[in-house]
Amino acid sequence: MLKRLTALLLALLLFIPVSSTALLFTTEDGAFPALNEAGFIDKDEFVYENEKDGVWRYCSDTLKVEIFRREQAKPARVWYEAEVWAAEGETLRMIPNDAGKWMKSTDYPYKIARKNRTVLAVSSDYAHLRIQKKQRTGIIIRGGVIYGQKTRAKNKGTFPNLDCMALYPDGDMKVFWSDEKTAEEYLEDGAYDVLAFGPWLIRDGELNETGLKKYGTSKAQRTAVGMVEKGHYFLMMLEGRITRSKGDTCAFLAEKLLEKGCVTAMNLDGGQTSSIVFMGHQLCRMKNGTGNLASRRTADILGIGTSEYVRETGDPF
Repeated sequence: MLKRLTALLLALLLFIPVSSTALLFTTEDGAFPALNEAGFIDKDEFVYENEKDGVWRYCSDTLKVEIFRREQAKPARVWYEAEVWAAEGETLRMIPNDAGKWMKSTDYPYKIARKNRTVLAVSSDYAHLRIQKKQRTGIIIRGGVIYGQKTRAKNKGTFPNLDCMALYPDGDMKVFWSDEKTAEEYLEDGAYDVLAFGPWLIRDGELNETGLKKYGTSKAQRTAVGMVEKGHYFLMMLEGRITRSKGDTCAFLAEKLLEKGCVTAMNLDGGQTSSIVFMGHQLCRMKNGTGNLASRRTADILGIGTSEYVRETGDPF
């Protein structure tokens, strides 16, 4: 609290306009401050939140995030495009609600982000439910620990088809068919997190035409993540099943990620699980009207970055 008050006081003394949502410092028009050659700032943290215009930004010495809310009238769609640049060592990772009870303890995504001071996060593969119900889990690895190994044959069975996305310490992200590798092989390759949902959307710069025709073909909320190159990612979330956004198929976000230059991309759990959270603030809307509008409880989130300025309390929005 003292640091926040000090930051606000310094901003006033320097005649820098500070909005009620700027936690450390901002610029007059919300643009990023001067960046160094690496594309980050040398010290401190920059935070900008503009709910009205649908623009959110963050920058530190290792992470830069820019989010835009996109809106379309016909057909009705609202989606979020989060572009992420990360320095070496700053990686996407699975963040548990409770590390000691990883697949047993759940909470709302925005609350998990707050507990872990996570800058940006989206929903995951919802693997804990398949594990608890003793269903076919797919290859599930969290923090180097195997939680599930039973999968399906390539493009067999119902949605999700349990394709995999593996995350590596060097910032790499790779997608695989459901049965392409065993859990032990992922660990041997150096993967620390493996998610199973699917279908994978983009591999080697090419769309998964077969998977997109077979899986996720109804209109619903969707969440997907893609990589342009190591250290450069896109996280996207599409609202659905509400008046302002009817949702769409998996192909919708796949095509958006391809347009952004992603060479790798994966579809994560959608529906009421689908979520995007910035600085402890859930950006998306899940229902019409009032009441509990938060995305459903989950065991973990896919996130990047930590900051002491992530909000600690208050409603999801």
